[in-house]
Amino acid sequence: MEITKRNLVDLINNMGDNIDKLKVKLIKQARVIEDLKFQNEKLKQSNNDIFAQIKKYIEELEQIRRHHVNSNNNISGEKI
Repeated sequence: MEITKRNLVDLINNMGDNIDKLKVKLIKQARVIEDLKFQNEKLKQSNNDIFAQIKKYIEELEQIRRHHVNSNNNISGEKI
């Protein structure tokens, strides 16, 4: 098969088109990655907020339990 100047020009043009398509694809992927990074940070913050709330609720429950135990100890220690 004879390689002509036209074949080389077509090959170079095809390569240029493919490179342009890859650039567009990479730009879209970069945008998706940035969006996912942002969403990930929001989720991390949300999780931290939820964990802080859970910790607070556990502390409150522990205070209620201690109060209940102390109240029961005081009642059972009294003589009727």
